[in-house]
Amino acid sequence: MNRTLLTHLISMIGLIGATSNALGEILTDSYGNNYEIRGFLKLEGGISSTTPKIVPKEASEYLRDSRNAFQPYPSASAVDRGPSVSRLTMQQVTLGVSRETDSALTLETKATYRWRSPAGASFSNWFNQPDVDYKPGNGLESADYFEKLVGIGRPDLGNLRYGTQLSRSWSRSDAFTFPIGLSSQWADTGAGYGIFPEAIRYTSPTFEAANGKLTAEITLGTNERNTLGVPQNRATINNTAFTPGAPRPMLAEVFVQYSNTQNLIELIIQSSSGARQSSFGKSALVGWIGDTDRFDLPGGGLSQSGKPNQTVALLQGNHWPNPTNMFTWGLRHNQWSGSPSLCNYVTVVNGQSINGCYYVDSGFNYGSSAQNYQGFRARNFDLMGGWSHYRGLWTYTLGGVYFGHAISANPIEWGQRNSALSLNMGLYRKLPEVHKGLGVYLGLSHANYERTGPAPISMPNNSLLGPNSLYDKTGFGFTVGSTLVF
Repeated sequence: MNRTLLTHLISMIGLIGATSNALGEILTDSYGNNYEIRGFLKLEGGISSTTPKIVPKEASEYLRDSRNAFQPYPSASAVDRGPSVSRLTMQQVTLGVSRETDSALTLETKATYRWRSPAGASFSNWFNQPDVDYKPGNGLESADYFEKLVGIGRPDLGNLRYGTQLSRSWSRSDAFTFPIGLSSQWADTGAGYGIFPEAIRYTSPTFEAANGKLTAEITLGTNERNTLGVPQNRATINNTAFTPGAPRPMLAEVFVQYSNTQNLIELIIQSSSGARQSSFGKSALVGWIGDTDRFDLPGGGLSQSGKPNQTVALLQGNHWPNPTNMFTWGLRHNQWSGSPSLCNYVTVVNGQSINGCYYVDSGFNYGSSAQNYQGFRARNFDLMGGWSHYRGLWTYTLGGVYFGHAISANPIEWGQRNSALSLNMGLYRKLPEVHKGLGVYLGLSHANYERTGPAPISMPNNSLLGPNSLYDKTGFGFTVGSTLVF
């Protein structure tokens, strides 16, 4: 790692330690209301053994898909090259208010916002790069919150919450794999959605079961129809009026957690319809734009495909054979219906007629013109495993994620015949002598693709693991970082 990045990291650790002691307070007023502020600061730098190869937009998104499944991609000597050294600064803050009544009812409200800070950003732009950007507009009301909810609960009846909430498929996967350095590989991939902009969630009380504890939960999520970026009054090539018919996205998620003295086991099943498809498991539930490309077909109807749907099923957990060792494991099944890429045809731009297609939905696992660009169903399995060893203030970790082949009838290669393995070895140390929530870590990673070409279908892009799968089958990376939880 270069000297400038390492120096900046060390100085940031010192700054965090000097300013964080005043954070993390829970205050109670004379009326019994509790006010809480909590969150984290993260600073991370990395260096890759393989110079990242970036296909320019003119040869990727502007030619229908970012995976380059359709268009021949440029030679390695012709592509753009990103920096081998990377930097990440991320912050998250949660503000909450709660109150417990005399009848044991707990009332709560809270909001969580997570953002990244670009290098050299001014203070006025400090909050303007949300970690997940899913809501148009500016200001507090239009901010891309991770959470913004109200809730009510009682120990014997459970909890009911309404508002913007995190999915269990992402948040729990992140909780399992962040400690072993595999959060991006496991939590940010697959067929789930990470943020529900509007959701109602019921969490049951905790029950005694099989010498352990059992909790169950169900969440129903939705979002507004996705109509802002596409004109709704349209016409076919024969001048027949139609509207794209954007559906309201709908989602259901079931979460079951069991724990005993040596195990924590969780089952998550999430199923959605009418949402924009992806394999970015951290993405928000955003609606499909409908069929903007309707042609005059015999009998009418949609020319491409029906509204998309996708499902993820997760079984994951921790096992503690003794106090100094922990094993983490996970099995995931992903399924997508497939969805065509869709254009927003514009005939007049700045007073001039334009014959072109501006892609507003890149689609997912669709065929060529011979298949009328219809979406093809795909499904696959992914695996995760890890080991953590605790020795005083030190933690040693080793883990890996395997992305499996997909089953799909699509004649176009979207990565269904590719697989990948990501390994990470890490070292973490708590720094209670500076602050009880501060820690530093090192990580050495290795990525290996089975073949060059589009990445496995359960990855959101070709460069998730560092090397671009279109050009490089293997790569190594080194990471150093610090986190402050307050």
